[in-house]
Amino acid sequence: MQDRPTATELLDALAEFLHGEVREWVPRERRFQVLVAANLCAVLARELRAGEEPSLQDLALFRSLLGEPESKPPPGEAESAARDAAGKLARRIRAGDLDDRLPELAAGLTDHVRRKLEIARPGYAED
Repeated sequence: MQDRPTATELLDALAEFLHGEVREWVPRERRFQVLVAANLCAVLARELRAGEEPSLQDLALFRSLLGEPESKPPPGEAESAARDAAGKLARRIRAGDLDDRLPELAAGLTDHVRRKLEIARPGYAED
């Protein structure tokens, strides 16, 4: 464990500095890049804060939609396992294997997108 400030606190501070101060110092034609960098820092901080929980939730959702038993992956492997399950689910959807469950798929995948938006752009789903 590191002393304070934590990695998330450092990213938050950098995002605030880039957005609040640096943006005003740079030439107008470069401000978009500064805003992108500030947003990147903010997204990374939120991802670090969230930890593996969003990936674990996605993995449980994807396995449920696939009709597979739920099992927790080893520590540090949730994102990879969720990505693999998402790929498998996408292949089955494209093949038409799950057409009889489209309302269930749509509801589950809507929840998945909401979780992603809460990391990438908090509050966006409420707009």
